[in-house]
Amino acid sequence: MLEKNSFEKMVRFLAVLSVAITVVFPLLIFFVAFNLRACLLCFAGCLILCMAEYLLYRAEDAYITGIVLKLSSLVDILMELEEKEVFPENEDTALSKLQNKVIKLSRILKHKNKEAEQGQENIKSLVSDIAHQLKTPISNLTMYSEFIKKDGLEDEKRREYIEIICLTVKRLNFLTENMIKISRLESGLIQLNMQKQSLNETVLKAVKNIYPKAKQKNTEIIYQEDGRVRICHDRNWMAEAVYNLLDNAVKYADRDSKIILSIKDSALFAEISVEDENAPIPEEERAKIFTRFYRGKDRRTEEGIGIGLYLSREITLKQGGYIRLRTSAKGNIFSIVMRK
Repeated sequence: MLEKNSFEKMVRFLAVLSVAITVVFPLLIFFVAFNLRACLLCFAGCLILCMAEYLLYRAEDAYITGIVLKLSSLVDILMELEEKEVFPENEDTALSKLQNKVIKLSRILKHKNKEAEQGQENIKSLVSDIAHQLKTPISNLTMYSEFIKKDGLEDEKRREYIEIICLTVKRLNFLTENMIKISRLESGLIQLNMQKQSLNETVLKAVKNIYPKAKQKNTEIIYQEDGRVRICHDRNWMAEAVYNLLDNAVKYADRDSKIILSIKDSALFAEISVEDENAPIPEEERAKIFTRFYRGKDRRTEEGIGIGLYLSREITLKQGGYIRLRTSAKGNIFSIVMRK
């Protein structure tokens, strides 16, 4: 490409050459042919060509200037992440193609900005939720630690306070472990080990983990399956999601109740369902129960912090599936649906 100085030198050279031809060529005709009329006609023709060349140069300069200004506007559009047309889209030109690419890039950057903003909001919300959840147990630890320090405290009271402290520490440990899981899910740090493997074995892994808790409440878990189902999933995280659904069902179950755990297979989907005999969740709460730290109004007397269902939903979404809730006359049915 020519630099600015080289281009200007070339323009000046062509201008001088045109003037020289306009003057010299008619004179040459006059001295050779001794024809004044032919000389004047040649001069007029050369002059017209010079004027045409000058006008063409000015028009080209104006066109290039206009293109540069439009390209500058295109850059401004990209910087402001707008989607405006500078060049006609119906024209199949290099400039319209460039404009389309700029608009696509603008959309991508706008999407990335939204994701970054959403990530920041998630972090703020997570920090706020952590602070709120830690406030009560830390206050309890501080208060009961002060009680234990008192002289003359009865042994029975001391044991009671120590037991409360131990339970609070367990709650803090449970909260911390789950908050780590949530932060890993939301920050995208999890590397899912997606493999085509037996979904039945994954579900039975969750059953094994929940069995001791179900046995304490004499709650029977009835396992049903259509057959052997193999889908692409992460075994550890999927087992975590199923465990949380089972834990939720067991937590709110009455003694001697039943929970039906089933795996259904279809041509396109595989479905894991947990059906309990608990009180149906009110319709106004069904959209909220999968949010972080939400607990139903009539369920706050039970131990828990409202993370399990949220984790199950996030784990399922990360693996390309979805989770849903249905209610029946008997209770609630939570289902994880995965594409095959």
